[in-house]
Amino acid sequence: MDENLHVLGEDLITTAARMVRWVPKENGFGISLAAARLLARLHDNGPTRISDLALAERCSQPTITNHVKRLEAARLVERAADPRDARAWMIKLTKKGFQQLDLMRASIGTTLEPYLATMSKRDIKALRDGVEAMRRLMTVEMEKQAS
Repeated sequence: MDENLHVLGEDLITTAARMVRWVPKENGFGISLAAARLLARLHDNGPTRISDLALAERCSQPTITNHVKRLEAARLVERAADPRDARAWMIKLTKKGFQQLDLMRASIGTTLEPYLATMSKRDIKALRDGVEAMRRLMTVEMEKQAS
């Protein structure tokens, strides 16, 4: 493997994780970062089985079940029987869950806006280009999983 690509991969993941942790927490949404990731994953992928959420989030099924229970109690997600296997549950966002996720994302944008405003036009363009490149990179993984 090209060493520079290895280092770039490490830098992408560690920097993205630091950015997420850096976002100020005074938005008052009251859910954990892991729960917010679950809402985002359900938004992006649609209804998903608990076992598939656990696999995607790289954690145990009981951990995901606990998160789902808390999100259900907050009425952000709901369970429905899996049409392919009635023994399994599909987890999906509720209307309130979609709204909460939209509010969280808007809050993050609002929070970061003053910081971004201090950056040069060149850096802003580089960030936009980087976001687009990251989206293309994620598309490669999604296509790989689909095949």
